[in-house]
Amino acid sequence: MSQLVMLDQATFTISETGTFGPISWQIESGQKWFLAGRNGSGKSVLLGLIERGGRALSGESFGVPQDAVVVSAAAHLALIDRERAQHDGADDKLEGTSVADLLRELNPVDEVLTELISRFQLQPLLSQRFRQLSTGETKKILFVRALASERPMLILDEPLAGLDAVSRALALGCLADFVGSKTVLLVLNDWAALPDWVDHVAYLSDSRMDYQGPMDPAAARSWLHQMVVLSNDAQALPAPLPSSAPALSAEQALVEMRNVCVRFEDRKLFQGLNWRIDPGVHWQVSGANGSGKTTLLRLITGDSLHCYTNDLTVFGFKRGSGESIWQIKQYIGYVSSALHLAYRVSGTVESVIISGFFDSVGVYQRPTKPQKSAADAWLALMGLTEARQQPFGQQSFGNQRLLLIARALVKQPALLILDEPCLGLDVFNRGLVLALIEKLIQGNQTTVLYVSHDHRDQLPSIEHTLHL
Repeated sequence: MSQLVMLDQATFTISETGTFGPISWQIESGQKWFLAGRNGSGKSVLLGLIERGGRALSGESFGVPQDAVVVSAAAHLALIDRERAQHDGADDKLEGTSVADLLRELNPVDEVLTELISRFQLQPLLSQRFRQLSTGETKKILFVRALASERPMLILDEPLAGLDAVSRALALGCLADFVGSKTVLLVLNDWAALPDWVDHVAYLSDSRMDYQGPMDPAAARSWLHQMVVLSNDAQALPAPLPSSAPALSAEQALVEMRNVCVRFEDRKLFQGLNWRIDPGVHWQVSGANGSGKTTLLRLITGDSLHCYTNDLTVFGFKRGSGESIWQIKQYIGYVSSALHLAYRVSGTVESVIISGFFDSVGVYQRPTKPQKSAADAWLALMGLTEARQQPFGQQSFGNQRLLLIARALVKQPALLILDEPCLGLDVFNRGLVLALIEKLIQGNQTTVLYVSHDHRDQLPSIEHTLHL
């Protein structure tokens, strides 16, 4: 085997005030590395440095970023930015790169690409534009694009995130069949899904590598679980601040849909949907990628024009009767992958949580002292007090997601909408978030609408299920 990447006591500058390392690591051709560690430990930062061939501030480093293909949230965002720059226009118009063209960009092995398209049943999507796809469909395309490429190195940062259970199993099977002699760097917070073909492990903590070496996957699962806290008794929730929103009637439905139909061109998501969400009645929404789960949520939040063409009442407002979107959003807390992608304004960690009081992306007015105190309490609960004045954009993906969850919870809203809230979180933070949601449900002030593909995210307090 030949040496692809070598880091020797290398320290890197990652921000104006922050550094990563020192770290020593050697990657040989054909090795399959699993990177483990808590959210914020530096896994994604390290993969980014390898991908870009980061220049060391001290120590030595070299690598081959030109030979790597990446599947990650950052790579997804970069493609979205490229599409917007090259094809300026509304996302819902037939503009931009087609799925078929995107799949062929990285010089794929034709027979592998054909087989993967068939296995994932992507034929109906080939003529669609990349920006028109759902989150799950996008992840499938990026996964297939990477695995079919001739490039010898795969950098996979949470490649299964956003996929339903069937697609996750399919993706793991395809990796086993086609990874071959490729060199792989894998971050996977679901350690139960750790592939048997992984042959090396590195454990990171506080931007340093605590352990590295060969591994036996079966034995490693037990060892990895000993490296983190698997259970967490969450602290009491901060007391909610008094709300200026008009009180809702306990007898009135929060959401009521009557014979709702949503269709995009020749694609029907659902028809004749009747659904009612009463206060205190919590729902889990399930369904395969592309079944319409996110569209359903957007009907409630008012972010889809289809809410005006259907018989829909939200918080007592008949949609299309002259109400403003802010009258709706004042009763809602919301977390989704789309929000995570959109939350790109400059601002501190503290300001992200405070923005939840204003239902805004960013803070554009002076917060009150009680609002700042509430944000501080949520930061303490999330274990992020020391990051209060740090830029949001410099936080790890997992910490960013935790902050957006705190943003949704800070006003303890009448309806909390969680669209894959644990995406990208490690075992500890996943348990913390689920415990927080359970406590919120037990407080009897917030009704929860929960969307997740992950079997680990089942909440015992949610007894009702809507399957699309």
